[in-house]
Amino acid sequence: MFKPIPSFIYSKANQIAMVLFVPFFALIFINIYRPLDFDKLDDSFLWGLNISREVAVQLITILMVLGGMVIATISRSIMNFYAKRRTLTYFGYILWILGEIAAMASAFTIAALYTETDKSLTELFRNSYVKTALIVVIPYVMCYIYFIWHENARELKALRKQIAEDETVLQKAYIHISDEKGDVRLSIRREHLVLVESADNYVCVYYLNNQSLKKMMIRNTLRRVAEQLEGTNIVRCHRSYVVNFSLVAALRKEKEGVFVEFGIEGVPNVPISRTYGDNVRHWMEMNG
Repeated sequence: MFKPIPSFIYSKANQIAMVLFVPFFALIFINIYRPLDFDKLDDSFLWGLNISREVAVQLITILMVLGGMVIATISRSIMNFYAKRRTLTYFGYILWILGEIAAMASAFTIAALYTETDKSLTELFRNSYVKTALIVVIPYVMCYIYFIWHENARELKALRKQIAEDETVLQKAYIHISDEKGDVRLSIRREHLVLVESADNYVCVYYLNNQSLKKMMIRNTLRRVAEQLEGTNIVRCHRSYVVNFSLVAALRKEKEGVFVEFGIEGVPNVPISRTYGDNVRHWMEMNG
């Protein structure tokens, strides 16, 4: 009861929505259920205005609703000012609503003076408070249910978006190498894959696991594996090799050609052939 109320309940947008919806609901409610005894409207009051009873009823109803709307607007503005400086609890919020109803009931009491002249002011206010509560509580509850639903829907949407983004990041963080049937045989983080070497109808995957070099044979062609790795840092540089250039320690040029060095024990130096040299140059240009 004394816990802080969620801030979305009294957010500016929700406050505006409530101030607009409650009077609209109240206008319909009053016209349908007639909580005030308009049949007892003093005839002298009607003669003074020179209008029909039905028109007078509508005018009084509209004035009451507009008065309630003004009271709610002022109340919610004060609440917004208060909530910026102090914590608004459930108990405090309920008291605030009861105060709003009391202020609105005053308008009903003034209207009741013209319909129930045989009752005391105290009795009129008590009756008006009950009627006001009946008119206001229903749309208030409807608004709160909607606000809670809307907030939950927003949080669920944000959660789904975050999950989708996390899945995308996770997918990008891993490389999946399939066999010739399309079944994934190895999933490994990009930075742990060193190179893939062709071995007849198989490929030999060199990768790091706990800083140790591991190898895995997968039945597939290097061409298909290279196609799976397109758009990554793993680039084909030779008809027999696909290399993770993010892990390359040095490029060594000799008479025989250019070789890739990793500086990792057990990993062979890989030649860059003329056929695939453009692949390497393009990757270097794209990655600075």
